[in-house]
Amino acid sequence: MFPVDNSNIQLSNPSYVPVTKDSVTYYGGSQMWFSGKDKFSKDYILRNYGCGTIAAADLFLYLALQYPRNRNALTEIALQGDRTIDYPNYDTYVRNINDEYTKTRRIIAVLGPRLAHSFNSYADTYHLNYKASWKLTLTYYDMYELIKEMLYEDIPIILSIGPNTPNLWGNKGISFYQKYQIEGLENEKAKENFIGTEKIPKYYYMALTNDVNRHYVTVTGIETDEVFGKVMLRISSWGKSYYINYEEYRDYIETTGGTFTSSMLYIQKT
Repeated sequence: MFPVDNSNIQLSNPSYVPVTKDSVTYYGGSQMWFSGKDKFSKDYILRNYGCGTIAAADLFLYLALQYPRNRNALTEIALQGDRTIDYPNYDTYVRNINDEYTKTRRIIAVLGPRLAHSFNSYADTYHLNYKASWKLTLTYYDMYELIKEMLYEDIPIILSIGPNTPNLWGNKGISFYQKYQIEGLENEKAKENFIGTEKIPKYYYMALTNDVNRHYVTVTGIETDEVFGKVMLRISSWGKSYYINYEEYRDYIETTGGTFTSSMLYIQKT
């Protein structure tokens, strides 16, 4: 049975997949660490189309970090018998994941059903007790419940912000937000803007990147805004922690994207 209070659900490890590069610890990996200089190289393909491969590689590492039984010869390329992940080892590991499982392709990248196949092949090879499927035509509430279910089971969610449909090269998308605390004078100004409300916000969200589409992110938590009741999904993308507004994401699906390409990798324990 799931807890009654489900307004704030996070993965058990707040660091998610900590990758250390140039003395900075990142919140998961980034496709942007690969070179884009040679358009005919595998690095160029990973840099421009490899977000699904990064998401899958980080998912495998998270499961290995949290549950020692899920560690194997492949994840040890990155972990090296430890719980820390140094970038050179991570780089080699991601290349192995791409070569053996996700096989990122130019333009096409890694489609959702391919991600599910890659996960299941990996799970079969290393005897992991999980089964994945790429969900299609999920409603607002069905997707929300599946995300909560996976977070309760301590399983990260690979979420797709698909292309514009039918204009696949359209530029409309959603915003990525950062969360900032409100303190001191800012809090007094906030009070002036929220006269009559029962709660004064202690934080706010600022959009850092707009119109993101054709991109995979990994959901690591759900937070419900205590003042307005907005559902914010905490995500890992490009090695950083961001938030997306679930309402905006679902509005994008209904008006511009589509439920086939903007969906999620659903993973169950077996």
